[in-house]
Amino acid sequence: MFNKSKTATSNTNPPPAEAVVANPVVETPTQAQPVAQPQRAQMMDMISSNAAKPSILSEGFSFRGEISAKGAIHVEGSLNGQVQVDELTIGSRGQVEGVVTCSSLHIKGKFSGTATCSELIVTSSASVDGHVVYQTLSVQKGASIKGELLLVK
Repeated sequence: MFNKSKTATSNTNPPPAEAVVANPVVETPTQAQPVAQPQRAQMMDMISSNAAKPSILSEGFSFRGEISAKGAIHVEGSLNGQVQVDELTIGSRGQVEGVVTCSSLHIKGKFSGTATCSELIVTSSASVDGHVVYQTLSVQKGASIKGELLLVK
């Protein structure tokens, strides 16, 4: 493709009509831009999907203090303190003690303390001891609940 351009410019005769039409279609800078756009969109999708992945406190990990985060946290270890997050999942081996504020609280393990959430899900393996304020509730058969669950609309 480049050889045709060099030959056409060094030749005093004008290039054939086919070469004039073919070169701008193949070599225009505007055609390279649409190729870059889907790649950029794919990168943005990857960044967005990473934001949806939870931060994980693994089994054997113990944290004491205050956590404030956008997104989700999944606890399989031990967390003691104040937690403010969009979504909190306490795994089947996880333990959370303290004050929790979140949109969604999914308890599979042990929770003790005070929680305020929009959605509360308590599975059959869960143990809840404390005061939880919620808007929607789902409790599976076999869950242990000790304390107060308060519906707020």
